[in-house]
Amino acid sequence: MTGLVAHLHGGPLDGVDRQLAGATDELVEFTHESREGTWYVEYRRVRRDDDGWHYEATGGMEKQDEE
Repeated sequence: MTGLVAHLHGGPLDGVDRQLAGATDELVEFTHESREGTWYVEYRRVRRDDDGWHYEATGGMEKQDEE
């Protein structure tokens, strides 16, 4: 069985496809690695197509705490 795919639109992950861990919540955070560190980027579910779920960036980003 193939996992669920999230197609991301907008934000720093625009055009990226990510696997979903089974849940298709309305709001999902994905990690984004940059020179400034790791960020959690929030995406909102907008629709489902034959190729998977589509999510749009909400504009919410939070930097991961450094230990």
